[in-house]
Amino acid sequence: MRRILLWVRHPPFSTNHLAEAIRVAAMASALELEVTFAFVEDGVWALAAGQSPHRLGPPIGSVLRGIVTEASPALVDGASLAARGLTAARLVPDVPVRVVDAEELADRLVASDSVVTQ
Repeated sequence: MRRILLWVRHPPFSTNHLAEAIRVAAMASALELEVTFAFVEDGVWALAAGQSPHRLGPPIGSVLRGIVTEASPALVDGASLAARGLTAARLVPDVPVRVVDAEELADRLVASDSVVTQ
């Protein structure tokens, strides 16, 4: 099975990068490809709890449902969280995540057949 890594690094509300990453993920999932999200740098803000995304569209948990699961959680860069004053406890509760370090992110990059940066 082909593995696709979606590398989300832009803030969620200033561009359409996150929406495009979700569209790519939905298409890849429909084609039965293995999809993994990696939220790094300002991309971690997409998972921060306490936002009002309903003003811009559906909550991120609902659009990632079925793509990000307990068996295949989103990877979140721990250093990016720390640099922005966030912790795993401050992320939306309905999106399964695993906080990882740079080494694990690098391993996932190498193991992926395709990487889509957003």
